[in-house]
Amino acid sequence: MNRDEILARSRRENQPEDEREKTIRIRRDAFSLGGVVVLGCFFMMLKIWKDQYPADIFALFACQGGLSCLYEWSQLRQKKHLIWGILLMVITALCVFSFCRHLLT
Repeated sequence: MNRDEILARSRRENQPEDEREKTIRIRRDAFSLGGVVVLGCFFMMLKIWKDQYPADIFALFACQGGLSCLYEWSQLRQKKHLIWGILLMVITALCVFSFCRHLLT
């Protein structure tokens, strides 16, 4: 590889991400997460209406929130994200435990 090829390759690898694509990807993720939340709430209401235990769906919501907070903490190192992440993951574990116990009884 000569000098010009190395420089051309380095320029391609270090090009900043297109802002439009980044904005679209962020909005896409928020839109799809919104759909999952709406559908999860619908399923949770159905389970409650049919006298079923909704801890499994609540665990999914808490897990998503907890993992989001922990990821944000890993990038920003802000204590509030760590605290919320741990709290939501503990709630997730309790919901999973409660759901499994409910299934086995």
